[in-house]
Amino acid sequence: MEQNISNGISEWNFAWAMATDKGKVREQNEDSCFADPEVRLFLVADGMGGHQGGELASAIVVEDLPVMIETQLYKLKVGTPKTIHKLLRKAIARQSRQVHLEGTSETGYRNMGATLVIVHIRRGRCFIANIGDSRAYRLRKGRLAQLSRDHSVIAELIENGNLHPDDAEYHYAQGQITRYIGMEEKAHSHVRSFLLQKNDRLLLCTDGLTDMVDDRLIKQILTANTEPQSACDELIKRANGAGGYDNITVAVIDWLRNGTSA
Repeated sequence: MEQNISNGISEWNFAWAMATDKGKVREQNEDSCFADPEVRLFLVADGMGGHQGGELASAIVVEDLPVMIETQLYKLKVGTPKTIHKLLRKAIARQSRQVHLEGTSETGYRNMGATLVIVHIRRGRCFIANIGDSRAYRLRKGRLAQLSRDHSVIAELIENGNLHPDDAEYHYAQGQITRYIGMEEKAHSHVRSFLLQKNDRLLLCTDGLTDMVDDRLIKQILTANTEPQSACDELIKRANGAGGYDNITVAVIDWLRNGTSA
């Protein structure tokens, strides 16, 4: 059953909406999400490691990581892009270690983990951080671009020229993640940033969307549905219509202004 987390147009001149749905096959929703429009921080996590382990891992991430990030942001004296990049990388690595330790404890579940994608907006600059295959996209002037980097066997094969993208859907390594929150090794996330332009639209999502709906249709839906909430609703509807084999979580953020003061 779909759940609209929240939505609105804020005093900082951006509009947003977020929704999650367990899909048509899974018995429960192992995705989790978080939004703090005042801090301009948005987070989507997809749990891994079985029903209970995945649900616990993603819940820990959305409960603990925003507090960690917001505390460090508050302490910043000079928030340069380089500083924010470093802050996000360190916070994600620390959170990963904590989830890994929880997974080895009596109250945790062995091999539990989560993929993650974050958006933070600061002075008109958008910071994207991800680990795993939860994704961030930007729709700008009719062009949809993936801004996150997939940490998966498939992505590595394509990057190294050993697999054509058209052959990826049915490859035996589909769904195999190489980095995630809760991994035993240090978690190295992908972080990037860019200056926002008026009418930029951002999409955060779990693979429950991207495994069911291709980028071409995602672009059509984001273009046709001008309100963030209607875009979220239609994306989830299309993913479920294509089979809904996994939990689906989406967040849409519209940047409505020019300038860099917000």
